[in-house]
Amino acid sequence: MALVTLAAAKAQLNIGPTETKDDVELQTYIDAATAVVEEQLGQVVEQRTVVDQLDFAKATTSFLVNSVPVISLTSVTSLDGVTSWAAGMPTMHVDPSTGLVTVLSGPSITGTVLVSYEAGMAAVPANYRLAGLIIIQHLWETQRGTMGVQLGDAETYMAGRGFAVPRRAIELLGSQLPGVA
Repeated sequence: MALVTLAAAKAQLNIGPTETKDDVELQTYIDAATAVVEEQLGQVVEQRTVVDQLDFAKATTSFLVNSVPVISLTSVTSLDGVTSWAAGMPTMHVDPSTGLVTVLSGPSITGTVLVSYEAGMAAVPANYRLAGLIIIQHLWETQRGTMGVQLGDAETYMAGRGFAVPRRAIELLGSQLPGVA
């Protein structure tokens, strides 16, 4: 699920749905805002396939993937492609919130492996969406030369002063959660 759709961003910016001349540029802003939100949260928001290369000097029966939350484990394969482990139940279990993968049966994991999995949120909370929209609007307005935009609560920013994320967006995202996005 996307953090913010193109249609939602256009609505936030009061751009009509049939106005398409800025769609490519606006999608760049959406992608940038998504990256900022994920970095702030320490979690993947927009669902996608992730492939981690992990090195195990000695055999292990549990390991952490790099991105959470985990939706599903797709495959675990040696870097050379010769060895593969059955991903999913009943062979492997993955904790969605921590990314801890546990081998329940079969051989231990060893060597350099590629772990493929789906990560992201099934439903994006409203406060995360609003934070994304605020970031997009803020970047869009400053790019358009609106100097000294009054953002509410006496939060005046001047373009070009080294800011990208308004405080109110950060507050909507709350405290950073454990994990790596």
